[in-house]
Amino acid sequence: MAEETFQISRGESEKREYPEIQELKSRIEKLESQLEKEKIPEEKERIVKQEIKSYLQELQKIPSFTPPSNTQDEAKEISQFEPSQQIGALISLVFEKSLVEAISVARQLNNPALLDEFHDTLVDYYYWRLIEKKILKF
Repeated sequence: MAEETFQISRGESEKREYPEIQELKSRIEKLESQLEKEKIPEEKERIVKQEIKSYLQELQKIPSFTPPSNTQDEAKEISQFEPSQQIGALISLVFEKSLVEAISVARQLNNPALLDEFHDTLVDYYYWRLIEKKILKF
């Protein structure tokens, strides 16, 4: 499992597992071997980002029955923010709770444009995270 250390507000460190990084790692390894065979290194960034976006869209399609009340509460709170702040709040939820939880809250906001921008921001974040962890090599 991919783990990261992050700072808690009191200055303490805590290890947190990000299963989505592990899933993306396995998907990227398959893509990289395919790209090497096809000799398309200049297309790598676009193809990898598309794979990350596909993964995020798959997570979004997981049916959510009645969302837990805390998800509804989060969505209600975030809906009161300015649109630019809503993306930041959703990104924070990814790290505080989980990617699945943040996607669930984003769906509750019922704003397709916001959901799309959230996905685009996450794609860029995970792309650079994979490079930083040396899972993607350029």
